[in-house]
Amino acid sequence: MKLNKRWQPILLTTLALAMIPAALTYTDYAISNQAQPEKLPEKIIAPRVTVLPISTGSYNSVMQAFGEVRAVDEISLSSQLTGRVVWRNAKFAVGGRINKGEVLIRIDDTDFQTALANAKQAEAEAALALQQEKRQRDQAARDWQRSGIKEKPGALVLREPQLKVAKSRFQAAKAAVVQAKRDLALTQLKAPFSAVIVQRSAALGSYVESGTVVATLRASDQAEVALSLAANQWQQLPDDPVGLEVVLQSRDQHGVQWQGNVQRLSATIDANTRQRSLIVTVDKPLDQATPLLFGSFVRAQIHGENVSDLFALPASALTADGYIWHVIDQQLQRVRRAPLFSSEGQIFVPQGELPDSIELVRKPMSGYLPDMRVQPHVMGGVR
Repeated sequence: MKLNKRWQPILLTTLALAMIPAALTYTDYAISNQAQPEKLPEKIIAPRVTVLPISTGSYNSVMQAFGEVRAVDEISLSSQLTGRVVWRNAKFAVGGRINKGEVLIRIDDTDFQTALANAKQAEAEAALALQQEKRQRDQAARDWQRSGIKEKPGALVLREPQLKVAKSRFQAAKAAVVQAKRDLALTQLKAPFSAVIVQRSAALGSYVESGTVVATLRASDQAEVALSLAANQWQQLPDDPVGLEVVLQSRDQHGVQWQGNVQRLSATIDANTRQRSLIVTVDKPLDQATPLLFGSFVRAQIHGENVSDLFALPASALTADGYIWHVIDQQLQRVRRAPLFSSEGQIFVPQGELPDSIELVRKPMSGYLPDMRVQPHVMGGVR
């Protein structure tokens, strides 16, 4: 009995150790022979894209360009006399406007008044001397006739050389009076045209010399804008665009615009942009409802000829790298297009090899690939 109690734990331990391999063998068998789950076919869901059905059409081209407003004429006005400024027009200031013929400054004219008086005196004396010489010539002719000499009198006898000198002196005296009057008039420096004062270098009391620049003037009767156009834009213009109406729009004030006309075409190509310019002019720029100021930048809209076989696209349909995407048989396709022109949020591209009607992708994503399957969504439903 005691022996059984002593071997009982040993037997149990041996039995437990013998059952471990059996348990491991059974577990491995059970795992290897368990039922496999049923595999379902994987379903690929095509992404959904919004498309816009569009067709080709004919549209009047609208070209945009930018330019700076400049004066047609800008001059450096100089004094032709030397003297001290004794009067200045209150409007003769930087930024001020003056009219054609308006006096800007007056130079002290005392010396010029004296010069004119002396010239008039010299003219009167020359006129008197000429009149006396004419009388002496007539008297010499009468004396020769009374002498009874049959020969023809010589020039010295008839005082013809003296008369010629008297006439020349009189003409010189008259010219001196004209010159003196001109110099006196030049003491009043006048504007050669209606202008804006850009720079002023003369003031009341200052001393100016002949040839000194007194002011820089910009003509205000007309402004011009040089618009650089690319080669494809020139192709959309009429053969003779001179006189064509152009709308200029402010870049700083929304809704403000001015009406201009094509005045001429540049005969040269800009060395920096390699483009040719179209010159647009605006009459009375500073008298408009909203003044068109010199130096401001404007956006120009030029209406060209009618162009056929174009697609009108929303601007969002053109990718940054110049592609438009469309759907054919629920597959994406792309084609590179360069816009001919844009207007009111739309861009216009040539049809090229595309069909007359396409389903345009409104907003292409960067992850799109050609031939990728999609679900086209046409403005309110899936087709």
